Amino acid sequence: MINIVLELIASLYTIIIGITMLGMWFLLLIKREVPDLKTKPTQIFFHLVAEFLTAVMLIIGGIGFIMNQPWGMAIFFIAIGMVIYSTINAAGFYGQLKDWPMFIILIVFTIFSLLITSMILLIEFHIL
Repeated sequence: MINIVLELIASLYTIIIGITMLGMWFLLLIKREVPDLKTKPTQIFFHLVAEFLTAVMLIIGGIGFIMNQPWGMAIFFIAIGMVIYSTINAAGFYGQLKDWPMFIILIVFTIFSLLITSMILLIEFHIL
């Protein structure tokens, strides 16, 4: 029972994070609030590619996981690894800017992602 609830929470979490990431970047780009497009175009292009790939993988992995597809868990783990890297990287960016609310939110996402992933692995390998 706990496994089903945990998988549901993990799936919804990844889908919501993926949709939120896409929405945030689309809004920032539409509002022209990405100054690096002019100052560091190559760097921001690759950063955006990584962010969009992460978001899409989160959504696909979450959907596959919630639908109990054989590929769902594999994509979920790849995507959650991508988002853990992304949140740690972004926390450093916002910490440098001294934007503490955003920094704290990103650290919370990182910890939650690590916690939920660890719980799923412990259950899958019958440690819990």
